[in-house]
Amino acid sequence: MYKEIIQPILNKCDSETFHDLARESLHLAELTPITLKLLEFFADKHSRFVDKRLNVNLGGLELENPLIVGAGWDKKGRAVLGLWHLGFASVEVGSVLEYGQPGNTKPRLFMVSSGVAINWLAFNSPGMDIVSKNLDKYQNSNIPIGISLGLNKDVDHADAPRAYGTVAQRMYDYAGYFAINVSSPNTPGLRKLQDKEHTVHIIKSVNEAMDICGGRKPLFVKIAPDLSYQAIDELLEVAIQNKVTGIIASNTTINPDLKGKYGARWKNSPGGLSGDDQDYRRITTEIIAHIYKQAGDKLDIIGVGGINNAESALEKIKAGAKALQLVTAIRGEGPAVAGKINRGIADYLDREGITSIKEIVGIDSKS
Repeated sequence: MYKEIIQPILNKCDSETFHDLARESLHLAELTPITLKLLEFFADKHSRFVDKRLNVNLGGLELENPLIVGAGWDKKGRAVLGLWHLGFASVEVGSVLEYGQPGNTKPRLFMVSSGVAINWLAFNSPGMDIVSKNLDKYQNSNIPIGISLGLNKDVDHADAPRAYGTVAQRMYDYAGYFAINVSSPNTPGLRKLQDKEHTVHIIKSVNEAMDICGGRKPLFVKIAPDLSYQAIDELLEVAIQNKVTGIIASNTTINPDLKGKYGARWKNSPGGLSGDDQDYRRITTEIIAHIYKQAGDKLDIIGVGGINNAESALEKIKAGAKALQLVTAIRGEGPAVAGKINRGIADYLDREGITSIKEIVGIDSKS
């Protein structure tokens, strides 16, 4: 029903307007238990799917299935419970900034094909104080919430460690885990912070902030798919040395050849591509496999990039990802996407006689 009736209507909206309507609809569904149950039925004509074989552990954080709503979908932290009822185990809110900023001029989010997006939003955020107020109502929900840490565009790189640490300290009470986002392509110069020298200072600052607040929570670094393997290996070394939990691989791609497939106007446009593009999916899977081979016993991997069904989810898990993040697929596939993927993974475990999803993590990358 979503693709046949609802999506064609919403497609008449600007892409960002579409997204805002979806988020606020979930927010409204949170008002009563009845509307939340209706949301579950509407999403997949079932109650919320639960199967203990899908449980995963990320640095001590227990998730009931491997699916996380990736950063960028709920930047304000207004639809966490609604997204959980759609079947996700966790929501990564943000990226959260020290103070509010509007982001780039609209329009800045485009569906260039069914299930494929290019965006140059650029950390549009109300800031950490407003996001924290929005998250207050979820503190007794027992839903693991990830907090993506971002950087305001006018912060000097020399001050970046302090800024990331400040946001981590403010958001500490709401976080099940933290993710350091130094890989968005839409804030000028941000990806330069992925180099070894900058990253180590940011990690140390966030770790120190957590120590001040009462103890360290799982911490991830989100990387770009456009890094060389040498640069990735340097980041892995930094992450291991500084007791980072894992890597989120990966963010959107600025590869002009991939963007150019959707028209000449996009090839050299700003922004990053995400979603159901076969080359993007392959590149991100190959990066996950590389990380797993290099550091799979030392770092947990959250896989991102082109996941929109059980087949693509299993591909990422078998490459080495313990958990998965979806963003663009929620638009492309609709509200049933999490339930369908979780049921599909469970069906695969049934067919293969596998007792836990943990048994297949990295099986395609093991030598």
